[in-house]
Formats: sequence, C-alpha cells, structure tokens
Amino acid sequence: MNAATLDATITKLSPGEKLALIGKLWALIEPDELPVSPAVAAELDRRWTEHLRNPGTALTLAELMARVETKHR
Repeated sequence: MNAATLDATITKLSPGEKLALIGKLWALIEPDELPVSPAVAAELDRRWTEHLRNPGTALTLAELMARVETKHR
C-alpha cells in the first residue's frame, strides 16, 4: 500500500477507528525510538536531578489524581 492509498484509507476511518489505530501504532514504538528535543531532554534531566535531591516532594499517583480532580471541579 502506498502513502496516498494509506492516507485515503485513514481519512475514511471514524474517530474511534482513528484512535484505535493510533493506539496500535503507539504500542509498536519502542521508548528509545521516540524523538526528544535537546530542550526537553535538559528539562527532564533537571527535574530528575531535583527529585534525587529531594525525593520527599514527589507525589503518589493518588495525590496527583486528587489534585487534578480538585482543579477540575
């Protein structure tokens, strides 16, 4: 299947089918294959270093979800 045929086929999919396709494609990508810009990599390094300096400031998943739910009420 060439790119034009693939594009035409994808365009005809329903929103749910497109989301399912995205999920399948995402699952096929290995984490080390994801492009990360130098700026994002630097920010991730900065945040990781900060976490290692003070791990007590990290939130549990439950704490994070509670904060998100509170902000969206």
